[in-house]
Amino acid sequence: MKLRFAVIGTGFWANYQIPAWLELPKVQLVALCDIEKDKAQALADLYGIARVYDQVEEMLASEELDFVDIITGVDTHATFTELAAKKGIGVICQKPMAPTLHKAKMMVEVCRKWNVPFAVHENFRWQRPLRQLKEFLDNEVIGSIFKARVTFCSGFPVFDNQPFLKKLDKFILMDVGSHILDVCRFLFGEVENLLCHTRTVNPEINGEDVANVLLKMKNGISCFAEMSYASILERESFPQTLVLRRRKGIPAPGS
Repeated sequence: MKLRFAVIGTGFWANYQIPAWLELPKVQLVALCDIEKDKAQALADLYGIARVYDQVEEMLASEELDFVDIITGVDTHATFTELAAKKGIGVICQKPMAPTLHKAKMMVEVCRKWNVPFAVHENFRWQRPLRQLKEFLDNEVIGSIFKARVTFCSGFPVFDNQPFLKKLDKFILMDVGSHILDVCRFLFGEVENLLCHTRTVNPEINGEDVANVLLKMKNGISCFAEMSYASILERESFPQTLVLRRRKGIPAPGS
């Protein structure tokens, strides 16, 4: 029997997540919901989805669902999570999970209270190169690490296809930062303390587009996470995440 689910939010990322869902044989996408119903209808027509809604409450009351995939702006995540959980419907939520730690904890608690599964999208740590690196680190193939740098710096015009990002009061840390900081935790363990510097370079946006984070991990590793959407590079690496390391007993090049 296939798990029945609905997508809430049919903006930019839905165009990627819906085709991915349709590749899975054990789930069935039965409905789409967006406050702009025409937008939802266009995707429904494209992918053969039976029903569309413009009100989440109406959809949850009308459909028999095993879970919902929430692909909306961060400010709506807590509300939609609570609405689904109270109906006994599982939740998968787009990152960033919530705009504040308080709301993130509330989302976890409401799903626990109503005994429904809850998951947050995170795809960077599952990319093959990073999984391979994790295996190397765990098996000490490249030695004992004491210092690392995780880099996502780019001049890619991210605002061209996602103009709403210009209006966010918090930008790069909540956007790509949720990925990069999770990569640091995935590879090098949990954080003991950190120092973060941010800056807004692009005058057309509200939030920060540069962030430099120095993390001291509980195992003693120093990890520098640098993020920028304001960097003009000789070689554009977008959308790659680069990981550099120093291992004990191996001098840095040129030293």
